[in-house]
This record gives sequence, structure tokens and C-alpha cells, in this order.
Amino acid sequence: MRLCYWILACGTAVRLLSPADAVAQERRDADRPSIGLALSGGSALGLAHIGVLRYFEEHHIPVDKIGGTSMGGLVGGLYATGMDSSQIEELSEHADWNALLNPSPPFAEQPVVDKQKWNRTFGSLTLRFGKGFALPTGLNPGDSLSLFLSRSTLGYSDVSDFDQLPTPFRCVATDLVSGDSVVLSKGSLAVAMRATMSLPGIFTPVKTGSMVLVDGGVLENIPVGAVRDMGAEVVVAVALETNRPNPDQIKSLSDVMRQTVALAIAKNEQRSLAKADVVIAVDTRRFSGNDYRRWKEIIDAGYEAAKAQQSQLARFELSQADWDAHVLERRSRMRPSQHSGRVLAITSPDPSFQKNAESEMRRTIGDNTVSEQRLEAVLSGMVAATAVPGAAYDWEQDDREGGGYRVKFAERPGDQVLARISAQYAVSPGEPSRFGARLSALVVPKSAYKTRILGTANLGYDPSIQSEFYRPFGGTEYFVAPELFGGRTHFNSYIGPTRQSDTRDRVGGAFYAGIGTWRFAQLRLGAEAGYDSYSRSVTVDDVASRSGGFTAPQVRWILNDQDCGGLPTRGTRFEGSAGYLLRKTGDFPFLQSEYSAFRPLDQHVTLFALNHTGTSFGRKLDYFDQFISGDQGNMPAFRYQEFHANTLVTAGSGLILHPHPIPHVSSHPGLAFWYEAGRFDLGSQGWRTHQSTSIATFFPTQLGATGLELSFDENGKARFRLMLGSF
Repeated sequence: MRLCYWILACGTAVRLLSPADAVAQERRDADRPSIGLALSGGSALGLAHIGVLRYFEEHHIPVDKIGGTSMGGLVGGLYATGMDSSQIEELSEHADWNALLNPSPPFAEQPVVDKQKWNRTFGSLTLRFGKGFALPTGLNPGDSLSLFLSRSTLGYSDVSDFDQLPTPFRCVATDLVSGDSVVLSKGSLAVAMRATMSLPGIFTPVKTGSMVLVDGGVLENIPVGAVRDMGAEVVVAVALETNRPNPDQIKSLSDVMRQTVALAIAKNEQRSLAKADVVIAVDTRRFSGNDYRRWKEIIDAGYEAAKAQQSQLARFELSQADWDAHVLERRSRMRPSQHSGRVLAITSPDPSFQKNAESEMRRTIGDNTVSEQRLEAVLSGMVAATAVPGAAYDWEQDDREGGGYRVKFAERPGDQVLARISAQYAVSPGEPSRFGARLSALVVPKSAYKTRILGTANLGYDPSIQSEFYRPFGGTEYFVAPELFGGRTHFNSYIGPTRQSDTRDRVGGAFYAGIGTWRFAQLRLGAEAGYDSYSRSVTVDDVASRSGGFTAPQVRWILNDQDCGGLPTRGTRFEGSAGYLLRKTGDFPFLQSEYSAFRPLDQHVTLFALNHTGTSFGRKLDYFDQFISGDQGNMPAFRYQEFHANTLVTAGSGLILHPHPIPHVSSHPGLAFWYEAGRFDLGSQGWRTHQSTSIATFFPTQLGATGLELSFDENGKARFRLMLGSF
């Protein structure tokens, strides 16, 4: 006697099928062939499989077995858990594909120590290296993807045989050790789906036992044979048609490599399709493999391709009664997912890492019930701060307390080096053209938890170098951070159209102790000391500047939950310092801060506010210590560093418009409008107030935003700027 359970979509009602119903279902199943669906890989093009599944559901065509490779493995795995096409489509609509597939850790997830002004980059490009700058096994360790798969398969954490899923499932990977195609049918469903999606060179391989697994498309992009071996009597294969390149399109090494891989995949697809009973060929030639934002069009293309094979598929359609019975039997095998619980266990191959991770998890979450969303947020921050290749979680059932999460951190193979690159160039009449390239790197030793060595080198107009040894105390929120710095800074002053440029060369060091080892906020107390050498002595309001040493005890703070280091769309940044500078030519207290806040009003409009404050609390400062304003991001209607003040306060607000993306352009343009006003203590010249109104258009890129800016001061005088890399 077989008992089946019907679990409703909401997971709140259960119905027990009678033995007679079960026997009748088995008899109906015996009267028709078992149908299997084989889904191909193809990155974003693989979303077309959702449209095929939708056609099958609308026409009551059962899928008794399902298998897939790469994106086909993702769609097939989700369907195997009991989702229907509409649920998978909704998941595709709301998935942040940029975060899932981007090799760079999201800026918001990075620890706050990586967001200080001196090492914050304008773009999002991050390169990962191993010890000795060895190239990684993949550009993307799959941090976000691992969490997505954990969430999507959580209800089946204790299912080790994929035949026990609501729809029996297989996915295919390639073992780099044996060189064989591997059909994954047992073990962790999330790990299997991650393995089949490990595109060589893009995602890091999955190591399991003696195998090193990458994308199955290398040897078998359409797993017809695997689905047939499951017992499917009829195998329907879904292939994705792409454009054949012409000779003029093969111009570079990357073009040659891409086409070489494409040819190998095309040949193994031909062999697989010859074994299928029905082939659904989806015309995806008008899309690219990165067109995730065109998900709806791609899904519709899959539906239309299945519709074109209606004559061949019609013979597999079930009556309404038989279809309802098939759906009922499939739902009876579904398992509900838990969306909150306690963290029961944390594991890592590194015992020291595990101990510190447990300590931080206790401090952050404790023994409380935590939501799935909160757990993922905590894990994302821990992964970004520790540079491990990723974390995953599953569910452990506990009859006494209902169960909870088991968290597994991946092993960090060795010392990790993350390099972040950004560049900028600004040009405007009457002021110096400024070029700069910034390389920010951080080194995380293999044996460390959150300890890191940060370094930034700026090349160009204001060359500089700075490094910091950031040493948290285990999994606590406390740290110490000694620093070294040096560089040259240009100072520009104007008399009418004439510009005078002077320089300050500075070397020194600092030591700080503080609190805040998480993502968004940090407070540190310490002191800087160093030596300043000026290109010449400048006297302003009877205060002369002279080369010499300095000491500056101070407190520094940073609050930053913005989603980008260059041009955010949401979040707040408040960063500054306050202290007392001691030097032979004169001591003075100081406070300086920067504030910016971005709030999306809807998907096309963002409201933002800006503030910049600097003050010596009434003391007159020498020329090189004065606070400076006048730049593309601070009173842009005026020349670069036009205002040198003992105290200044600027504030402004504006709107950023995000229009619909341009087809085939991965980075779509934006349009900004804003107004700023500033109040300046110019010493003997007294207090002055100035205003700036601006309009700009820009393109975000991985190296920073690029744009054109037109600004007007209170007298209507216009200033035009071209900016590459910074905005």
C-alpha cells in the first residue's frame, strides 16, 4: 500500500490519498510512456526552458524525469523540487543576476574597512589572486550563487537520492581529473546544481571526493543519455539555436577561445540530439548569453518553440483527470522549506576559522531564531570580510526543537589577494586636467580570520601610496590598525584667469584602535604623525606655511551602507575625523566630514543629498591646511580647488533619472540634476556664499562612472566638465 501526501502550495494543508486513488494512478501511469525532458546549457538563453515547461503545463504534458546541464541544470533542478513554471519565472524576474554572476563581491557586502575614503574605489571590478599573485581557478567563487541554491533547495537538505525528488532529476558535470562526463544523481542537490553551472574560467570548480567538477556542457550540453538512463521511454530535448560567427568577428584571442569552446559544445549537442525522440529548437539568435534582463522575451521564445512542435507533442497530452492526478502525485512528494530557525552548527575545514566564525555568529545572532534572509545577510558579510570562496547552508531536522540551519564555509585554499582597479580623468577649461589610476589591493593570509593588509597606490596628478595592517581580535568587534602613508598633493589658487599650483609632499604613519569589524560602521581613535615638505612658503592672512613635522591625535568615523563606491543608487555615507593638529607653526583643532544619502523613489528616480563640512573652529590656517572646495563633486560650477577656507559648509540635493536600458548595452545611461550652496570663511576676505546648479549625463562602468557635466554659478556663468571613471 502506498500513501501519498498532497502538500498545497502554501504548505498549510495536507490531504491523504486513499489506497484506491494510488492504485488508479499507477494504472494510468502504466497506460502511457514515461516522458523525460533534457535541458541544454546556455547562460541567460537557458531561461527559455521555463517557457517550454509552461507550454507543457498548459497542454497537460507530464514531465516524469528531468535532466539538465549548466543553466538547464538550474532550471531542471528547481522544477525537480516541485516548483512549476510560474514559480521559476517569478524567481527569474526577482533574481539579482548581476549579484549572482558578478565576480566582484557587492560593495554593500564588503567590510567597512574596505570603504574608507583613501582606499574606496569608484568602480566594481575586483580581481582575485592566490599566493604570489597566482591566478585563481575561476573569476567568480560563486558566493551569491551558493546562497541562492541553498535557499532554493532547503526543503530537500536530507534528500541524498535525486529519484526521491518530486520529479526525479539528473544534472551533468565534467570531471577535470578523469576527463569524463559525470552524471550527478546523489548527494547534495545544491552542490550538484552548483557543479553543473561551473563554467570553466568563470566559476571556480567544485571539488568533491577525488573529482574536480566544472560545467557539464564541455562534454554533454544536452543530457539526453542521462535522462534515457533514468528510465524515460520518450526523451524530449530542448536545444538553443545561436548565431554562427562570420570570419570578421574572430579577431582576438578571446574570440578564438570562445569559438573553440562553442564548436566543441555544438558537436556534442549533435550527438545528443540524434538520440532524442523529440527536439524543441529555440531560436535565441537575437539574444546574448548575458541578456538576463530580457528574461521575459527569452522565456516567451521557449514557449513559442514548444508550440511549434505541437503536432509531435500532442500525443503526450493527458486528459484533465489524468493531469490532475499527475500534479497531485507530484505535489505529494514535495517538502516544505523552513524560512526561520536557529543556527545549530557551523563547520569549516579550518578549525581556527571555524572557532572564530562560531564566535562571530554567536555575537551577531546568538541562540535566537533567525530568518533565512537575515542568515544570508550575515553570511554574505562574513564571506566578504574573510575572503573565503563562499558559504552554504542546509536544514537539519530536530524532532525536539523543530530543527535549524547548518552552515558550511568553503575552504580558503591559501593566501588571498583581492585587487580593485579604478581610473579617473577630469578636464574643464581654466583648471588643471587631472588623471588618476588607483590600484587597491588587500591580502588575507590563509591562517587569518578577518586580518588583512590593505594598500592603495594612486598614479597620476596626485600620486600617493598608503597601507594599513588591519588586525581584529578574532570574531570580536574590536581591532587595531597601524598605517603608513606618503605622497604628493597639488594645491591650486587663482587670481582671475591665472592659476598658481603648489605641492605638498607628505610622509608619515598612524596607529588606531577601534570598534566596528562589520560592514557598515566603524569608530577608531588614534593619532597620525609625519613630515610635510612644501614647494614654497605661502603666507595667507599673516599665517606662513613652513615645512616641518606634525602630530594629529584624532577620532575617525565611517558609516557607509551604500551599494556602490562611486555612484550609488541607495544608502548613506557619513565619513570624517575630528582632532587637534600640532606643529611648530601653529596648532589648531579641526573637524571635517562628508555626507551623502541616496534614496530610490522608484526604479527610475533616485533622490540624493550631499554635505561637506570643514572647520578649524575660528582659527586661521596656513595655505596648505585650509579646507578646499570646488570640484566635479563639490560646487562643480567653480574651478578645481577655487575656495580655500578656514571653515566651509556646502550642502545640496538633486535627482538621478535611470531611463530604460539601451538594447545590447550592458551599462545604461543616467541623467542627474542637482543644486548646491556653500558658505566659506575666506579669512581677510570675509564670509562668502556661492551657489551651483548642475545637469549631467553619465554611464556607469566597472572602472567608475563616465559622464558630461554642465554647471552654472549664481551669476549664470557656465562650466563644462568631461569625467572619465569618476562622477
